[in-house]
Amino acid sequence: MKTRHLGEFETHAGCAAVARGVARSREGGRKALAALDLHERAQLLRRLGKDLLKAPEAAGLEGPLAMAASMAAACLRDYPSGKLIPCGQPREAGEALAQRVMMPRAGVAFLCGSDAPHMIEAMGAAILSGLPCLFCAPEPGPLAGLADTVAARGLLPQGVLQAIAASPAELAPHLLPEDVICLSRLTPGAFALQHHPLIAAGEVLLERSPQGQVLAILGPDLGPDSPALRDFIDQTLSQTPPGLPAPMVILPRELSRALAGLDLLLAPYDAPEQAAALARRACPGDLHLISQDEGFLCATLRALGGHVGKAVLDQTTRVSPCSDRALRFMVRVEITAAPARMTELTGIWHPGAPVRQDDKGGPAGHPFRKVLGELRPGDRLVTASRVITESDVEHFAHLTGDLFYAHMDAEAARAHPFFEDRVAHGQLVVSFANGLLVDPAPGPVLANLGSDALRFHNPVYFGTALHVEMTCKQIIPRPGADFGEVRWACRVLDDKGRLAAQYDLLTLVLKQWPAPAGR
Repeated sequence: MKTRHLGEFETHAGCAAVARGVARSREGGRKALAALDLHERAQLLRRLGKDLLKAPEAAGLEGPLAMAASMAAACLRDYPSGKLIPCGQPREAGEALAQRVMMPRAGVAFLCGSDAPHMIEAMGAAILSGLPCLFCAPEPGPLAGLADTVAARGLLPQGVLQAIAASPAELAPHLLPEDVICLSRLTPGAFALQHHPLIAAGEVLLERSPQGQVLAILGPDLGPDSPALRDFIDQTLSQTPPGLPAPMVILPRELSRALAGLDLLLAPYDAPEQAAALARRACPGDLHLISQDEGFLCATLRALGGHVGKAVLDQTTRVSPCSDRALRFMVRVEITAAPARMTELTGIWHPGAPVRQDDKGGPAGHPFRKVLGELRPGDRLVTASRVITESDVEHFAHLTGDLFYAHMDAEAARAHPFFEDRVAHGQLVVSFANGLLVDPAPGPVLANLGSDALRFHNPVYFGTALHVEMTCKQIIPRPGADFGEVRWACRVLDDKGRLAAQYDLLTLVLKQWPAPAGR
């Protein structure tokens, strides 16, 4: 018998069918998803979840499908739309900007195994990340039936979701850089796949399922009649999907009798310091740590160190899908570009990028008169000026009750290390700024949602004239709604051009004005 070395894989009889399925994913599915931005992919996944929940073939898979839909909703809520998704704030890099972004991989996702909850969750993350999916299992099962239903009903573009009869080892000849493989369990064939050159080099992402098992540590302060214990039992047992391993519970030995007979794996400890050792042997990704004993919580977290990816304290429900996990298959890279180019790439306006200002003046040129589809990042309004007076400050002070000495007592204000005289309230400056930039007549702007990143830069003294420079920074359509969210970068400047205050204003703006009848 020929000895097969590590990194060599046999060609199986079914490889022709596997090759055809992979080709459909790469050519059709990848192209279809690449044409969509993040919000469009999220909407696609939400519709898929709703449609499949009505299908007989989805019986028993309602929980995982709802989880995938909730991942899509989290992305719509937490991230802007676009092909490149910014992570955090940009930083200055000379005259350019450096921004960490997420972008889709150019591969496909091979989802290997029959663990439906994990495979459907991975499918959702893959579609959100721009990857077409292949359910891979040697034998047909519920996931194959689900893929057939999707294809028969045209619920996804062709090639986005398929099922193929293949073991992990049979996938080896078909792997290309930027592919993703999700394994529900580590079989001998899957173990061999770990040594594939592309996986060893990190060019193909390999994700092993934690089997979705709940792992919890109950503190020594809990007794058989503790409300926290009863909540844990009720919620954990009711929210563990069928087919997953029973939750593992590390608990004081005296509590074992209270939980005996339940569908739980019990690991009792006699001394609190043993709890962390038991958890380390279980190698959890996520852990629920339930205790009101601060010393026990801190000692256990210290002892676990890097053995746990995430610890949830004093919470007995399972961790719901979050947008970070939903986009875990995307590539993260830092890009450096001039402000104009960064604005084009991310769809978010940055200082230094071009602006568009209506020079005609009057209500017609005001950005607040534009419906959502007419606005563009970089649309700018420069307001008229308003002079801050002593009367303004005193009236605001007595109206709000903010009688801080720097606003009311000239002698005390002059003794202040930062001020030369009495100053206007910061909130007064912002209130006047909002008054300057608003267009009062009914129009597409529905509401002010608040402000982010408010900072006061220079004091404002009596007699100072202020104006506002407001620029459309980001437009976030809300799919399925007749309005979207607009973020405006606001700079409050004095008559010498100095920055008094800076903040992002958030508004809701209609997609159509006048609003449709019956809204």
